[in-house]
Formats: sequence, structure tokens, C-alpha cells
Amino acid sequence: MFKCWSAVLVLGLMFLESEGRPTKEAGYGLKSYQPLIRLRHKQEKSQDSSRIKGFLIQDGPLGSCENKYCGLGRHCVISRETGQAECACMDLCKPHYKPVCGSDGEFYENHCEVHRAACLKKQKITIVHNEDCFFKGDNCKATEYSKMKSMLLDLQNQKYITQENDNPNGDDISWKKLLVDQMFKYFDADSNGLVDINELTQVIKQEDLGQDLSDCTLYDLLKYDDFNSDKHLALEEFYRTFQVIQLSLPEDQKLSITAATVGQSAVLSCAIQGALRPPIIWKRNNIILNNLDLEDINDFGDDGSLYITKVTTTHMGNYTCYADGYEQVFQTHIFQAKMIILLLNIGSG
Repeated sequence: MFKCWSAVLVLGLMFLESEGRPTKEAGYGLKSYQPLIRLRHKQEKSQDSSRIKGFLIQDGPLGSCENKYCGLGRHCVISRETGQAECACMDLCKPHYKPVCGSDGEFYENHCEVHRAACLKKQKITIVHNEDCFFKGDNCKATEYSKMKSMLLDLQNQKYITQENDNPNGDDISWKKLLVDQMFKYFDADSNGLVDINELTQVIKQEDLGQDLSDCTLYDLLKYDDFNSDKHLALEEFYRTFQVIQLSLPEDQKLSITAATVGQSAVLSCAIQGALRPPIIWKRNNIILNNLDLEDINDFGDDGSLYITKVTTTHMGNYTCYADGYEQVFQTHIFQAKMIILLLNIGSG
């Protein structure tokens, strides 16, 4: 019997020698404690960031915060006064821009901020799926909004000005249209021809535009330039937003001949068309008629037509019309004045 127990004891010592003694390669660490160390790893990232006023997040071995769950918007801290684990509202959320509206009507930069606010306000706040709060308290003024749109064009210009995409002809109108087309294509992530608030949010995140646009944000595009109020932006609305003017003049109307009788009135209509067409300018002999206070040409009408109240032979000649700022697209009018000659038949005797 003694020999048997001796054999068992020897085998036990051999087992401890091979398995229980820590080796240098293992760092003298017990394998059974490794999962606990991993559980505590996130809290041990920074002692400085763990300290908040009146509390200290537990850094000691196997502290009481290890298994304490505090819920969203809160975290576990150890009270300096009691040394006990307590739940406190988070001081800060990790920077992450995915804006949402809370049920309290407020705008929040991400879900974490919603839960943190609920903790601080001691009220239940849920996430609501509408965009009304995005414009609450909006301080975006007209001048700032104009600057923001110019900045967006500049950013787009920087992206696409390369040796292949340069503007060699100096055609600013065509180049601006190209930039807006490319911008819309980039914003329209799902390529359905419409830009919604989720796609604007995605652009804000990708381009880090959350804090760079003064008091204006990309959401103001929906606020100010969603002309049909469908909560989407179509390409035509982008053209309006960034003042991309597309003018057209039929080839057979580039030259127009109009005749009127002396003493009557006449109307010269400009055939240049296009969405957002600027005011029509009329010229004669390189003189802009719109700026002159002429008695016989005193009304240009809302449609840009030129009205001659009483035709005389002095009105004969060439007139040109074009949209203000787009003189390269013009129409020429040749105006003729006809005179009625009365022949009197004087009989003899």
C-alpha cells in the first residue's frame, strides 16, 4: 500500500513540474486568469481618461465594475467617497457623425448622444424617424448659405481639376455645369436620380463637413432649395441651387425680321429660353436700351419683350437680345417700318 501511494505522489510531482510551474516564455502568468485580464482590457486603456469629477473608474484587479452593466448613455464608476461601483452619465461620446432626431425634438449627432442626453435629463428619449429637428434653431443666413454653396463648388473643383479634366476653353458656364453634374452624381449614392437626407448625411461624414460650414449645413439644401417640397433634391433642383443656367435658342430663330406700320405699336419678342433665365437685355448700336428712359420704348415686359409704343422711321434697324450675363447666346431682330402713302386724285375742272 505504501508503495502505491509513493507512486501516486511521484506522478503528482511530475505533473506539477510539467504543467503547474510557470515558464519564462509564458511570462509567469496563469492561463486561467487570462480571460479576466481580457475583460478588463478596455477599462485600462487610459487612467487619465477614466477619471471624472468625484468618481474614478475602477482600475484595480477584478474591481466591482467588472460585471456591472449600466445601460446606454451611462458607464460604471467607483465613487471616491464610498469606494462602491455606481452608474453615472457619460461625460463624452465617441466622435461619430450620424445625426438623428430625438423624441424631445432635439437634434443629436449620433445615437450615443441621444442616450447620454436621456441620462442627463432623466427622461426617456427615443429616436424618431423624421427630419424636422434638423432645421430647428437653424441660424443659416442667406449670405452664409451662399458662401457654403461656393465652398461646395470649390471642393468639387479641386477634385476634378486635373490635366485630363482641366477647363482649357475657359468656358465657365459649361465648367460649372460639369462640376454640378459630378457633385450630384457623388451625392446620389444609390443612383436613383434623387438626393435625400440620408445621402446628405453620408456626404457630411465622408467629407468631414459637420463643423466646417459655419452656421449652414448640407441639410439647408433641402430646407431652401427643395422647390417641390418632396424631401428630395433632383438634378434640376441642383441646377437651380447652384445657378446653372441652360439657355436655348432655336437655329431658325437666331435671325428674326419684323415689320410694322409707322404710327402703330410693335412688339419684339426674344426667343431665348431656359430655366432660371436671367432678365433679357436689349441692345441697339451697342447701346443697352434697358438703361435708357425712352418715351417710345418704355416697357420691356415680364417676358423680356421690347415694346415700341409708336413706330417711326427712326426705329428701323437691327436690335439684339440676350440673357443678362450670357451675351454669347443672342438673337438678332431686323425691324422695318412701313409708311402708308396716300395718293390724292385731283381731277381737272
